[in-house]
Amino acid sequence: MKPLPLSSSSSTTRLARWALLVPLLTLLGGPAACGDDEPDDPRPDSGTQTVDAGADAGTDVDAGMEADAGSDPDAGSDPDAGSDPDAGTDVDAGMEADAGSDPDAGTDADAGSDPDAGTDVDAGMEADAGSDPDAGTDVDAGMEADAGSDPDAGTDADAGTDGGVVACTPSGWVDTPPDLSIIQNTSLDIRTRLEAIPGITVDQDRTGGSVPAGYRHFVLRYNQPADHAHPECQRFEQRLTLMHKADTSPMVLYTSGYNVSTGTSRSEPAQLLAANQVAVEHRFFPPSIPSPADWSQLTIRQSADDFHRITQALKPIYTGKWVSTGGSKGGETVVFFRRFHPDDVDATVAYVAPITKRNDERFVTFQDTVGDDAQRACRERLWAFQREVLSRRSQMLSLVDAYAARFELTYSQLGRELALEHAVIETYFAFWQYDSAANCNRNIPAATATDQELFDAMDYEVGINSFSDQGITPYAAYYYQAAAELGWPQPYEKHLGALIHFPDTDTGEVYSPPGIPFEFRPSAMPDIQDWVSSQGQRLMFIYGSYDPWTAAAYVLGNSQDSYLFTVEGGNHSARISQLPAAQQAEAKATLNRWMGISPLKRAPKFVPSEEPPAFGPHVPPRLREASRN
Repeated sequence: MKPLPLSSSSSTTRLARWALLVPLLTLLGGPAACGDDEPDDPRPDSGTQTVDAGADAGTDVDAGMEADAGSDPDAGSDPDAGSDPDAGTDVDAGMEADAGSDPDAGTDADAGSDPDAGTDVDAGMEADAGSDPDAGTDVDAGMEADAGSDPDAGTDADAGTDGGVVACTPSGWVDTPPDLSIIQNTSLDIRTRLEAIPGITVDQDRTGGSVPAGYRHFVLRYNQPADHAHPECQRFEQRLTLMHKADTSPMVLYTSGYNVSTGTSRSEPAQLLAANQVAVEHRFFPPSIPSPADWSQLTIRQSADDFHRITQALKPIYTGKWVSTGGSKGGETVVFFRRFHPDDVDATVAYVAPITKRNDERFVTFQDTVGDDAQRACRERLWAFQREVLSRRSQMLSLVDAYAARFELTYSQLGRELALEHAVIETYFAFWQYDSAANCNRNIPAATATDQELFDAMDYEVGINSFSDQGITPYAAYYYQAAAELGWPQPYEKHLGALIHFPDTDTGEVYSPPGIPFEFRPSAMPDIQDWVSSQGQRLMFIYGSYDPWTAAAYVLGNSQDSYLFTVEGGNHSARISQLPAAQQAEAKATLNRWMGISPLKRAPKFVPSEEPPAFGPHVPPRLREASRN
């Protein structure tokens, strides 16, 4: 069985397609309704790949890319932490008059009192939304500078895949001005005020039980445009949860970058600040997906605009400081949001957030030496384990078949052989991402182990079902994003030599949804890093030194009042609470300063078990159970 080849004639095919489109585009003339407009500065065409359903080629674009995957607070966490050479050394750290707070944050008339806030058909898409006489009516509204972002800096509304000319089906949705006399009336019940926000539906409202004392828990839906450049066209409902404490308390905007749990979990910043929290499901993760789905609208820019509309809708109620946060894919997602709408929140805390290239070679270098000399024996044990599993290929394939029959799994996208190879490759990555070096001898069997023992160890570390159709499909949106914009790690497989029968297939293109065209945009991630390095401010990054995703850590550069901390020996579950006492105190003090909170004698205690559950393509089974809603 051969891996799916990348078409060698793709360039010729694309030219032929464009030649056929020229007469059509000439006839159409004006901008495409409900479609993505062409960028002003066309990007290099890296080729459009179409993955054929049922092909055997496949690979894990994510090989651990799960943003929140691994967010289980106890997953291999090491209480020891390292020192961050940059932490607290920024010349502006603590020197700003308002320590990172926008003087208008939470009080800007457009952020809290504008009658159109969060409800304008183009809410948040124009730099001066509400002041342009054409705002909300121009079919190109939203393609403009947009809240301080350079429209050409790799951020065009079509940021990603050209979906072609898409006919507009009017949604019939009509934005109505919010009734601020209700929304801002603090004497009214919070549910009454929430329901007065145009587009919000309350599905659940509860207290007691698992809801922390002093909180009220809501499950909400918010009506969003599928394409923010054309809000008059298709709409969808985005799922949110809200942990309400008080109007004036800080607000934490959280996302996993995947689904949202409807439970009562609170992120580390929400716990440390005793804050409100709104958790947002990422677009194109069910049920927050347009129907029918135009995948060209799944871009980092469209997602950022989702978050923008949500913040503008809620700010008339929550007038305190705002901080955005998330882990891994959620961490990079809140950085993307900040790049396109830098003033929507006052600060950002991003955990284990990567900024990855296409087929990123940095991951190979990192995995070669992860743990340095202290963990050489563990690395060698893992390599020996991988070789032993692959040397028993026929026995392992029989176990894959038995496993599939037991759990009613199919492998039509990758094929069973490719699924096995990728599971072996990913076991090494996943061990360092989720496990602990202290568990190396216990969790990784020696070469003398039985077939079943080897198979069970691999399943424990990476989850064999992650490579089945049933494991891939729920994360189709992530795989598409990785193939189109986010990038993925270069497969770490050269040390396995001829034991790898399908080399260089553990890539983003293969895991992308079959039959959905995409085009990788190489400018997307460099644009984000450039913004962080040159314009970023009030950013905090937390990484684990053993986590492979740290290979693609952000670089602070000239960002202002920003910090990067590393948990020494930590993995993908690195948290502020795992830092050494001095750095932990510094990080907490910085967060309080950003939020305008005076140091408390009795600061709220962080409880790891109350954090949001883990989501992600390759979350090990032991962590995945907690993710069920």
